[in-house]
Amino acid sequence: MNWLKWHLYLATLCGLQMLLWLGSGLALSLIDEEYLDSNRNRVRDTGMPMNAPRHFHANEVSLPAQVTEIRLDSILSRPVYRLMLGEKSLSLWADTLTPMVLDEPLLRQIAAASINLPLEEQPQYLPGDETGFPASVKVALFKAYNDRNTRVLVDADSGKLLAHKDIGSDLKELLLMLHFMDYAPGNGIAFNHLGIRIFALLTLLMVFTGALVVWQRWQGGFYLLRKADANSQHLSVFDLKGNELGQFCAGPSLLETINANNPLLPTQCGGGGSCGLCTLVFIDTPPAATEADIKRLGEKVEQGQRLACQHGAYTGRVRLANKAQERYWHKQCQISEPSSNENV
Repeated sequence: MNWLKWHLYLATLCGLQMLLWLGSGLALSLIDEEYLDSNRNRVRDTGMPMNAPRHFHANEVSLPAQVTEIRLDSILSRPVYRLMLGEKSLSLWADTLTPMVLDEPLLRQIAAASINLPLEEQPQYLPGDETGFPASVKVALFKAYNDRNTRVLVDADSGKLLAHKDIGSDLKELLLMLHFMDYAPGNGIAFNHLGIRIFALLTLLMVFTGALVVWQRWQGGFYLLRKADANSQHLSVFDLKGNELGQFCAGPSLLETINANNPLLPTQCGGGGSCGLCTLVFIDTPPAATEADIKRLGEKVEQGQRLACQHGAYTGRVRLANKAQERYWHKQCQISEPSSNENV
């Protein structure tokens, strides 16, 4: 298998995500925090004292048997009992012990009390997943009259004020989504989620494929521990007619040996073994064919053809495989003098 190709794919994916991570983090550090703040028009405290809640009495209200928890809350400075009924809940006004009915006027009153801007009359109802609050089934969204697209979000079932949003907070959420790789809609801003795990898995696979590439190149003779002898470590390249084009000091790979100073041998895949443009014919005994050689060249490997990018340092004689390579070679030699690329 051509592990280098898979390694490059994985490196590209991980590299793009790293660029998004670095870019979003840099943007968050450089953008003025005041611009990203959506609570500039928020009313923090109404200043109204909360009414005293009433205690439960058996003759006043009968509690359902499945009540597991009772919490005291408040809406518009009015106390509210939240009764937890398993996965469901029931809300009672704590000062009258009557069921709380959240109609549209009350929702608008809750939203208006939290902001010092006028709101549009009609709210927009959205699922919680679409607003970044997956715990809410339905969210009432009230738009304010200003140039920052300010919105007030209220839970339509509980009356809880969820958030204020505007163009600044929208940009901040986008940058945080890119920074934390949280691309799942409705997931909110989280860290340990599926996107992070997929990125970690891709990074691990990139390390694994990189190790396999190193092993394959070691087997192909890319990494030499012995010191090269300048008098003997030469590669001779010939054209189709047997004319010598030049001699080169052996480098890490055949492709890099020939293209060390001038790209005399064409390639499109950058050494990935997929384009086949760097094919050479070995005049002397060829090295063992790799999987990339067999996959790309087929029966031509029996004729001594190999992909130059798939084999390490080689000393001997090779020739070009086709006329297109000859034309490319001579064109490159016209751009740069051959003497600057050849070591005789």
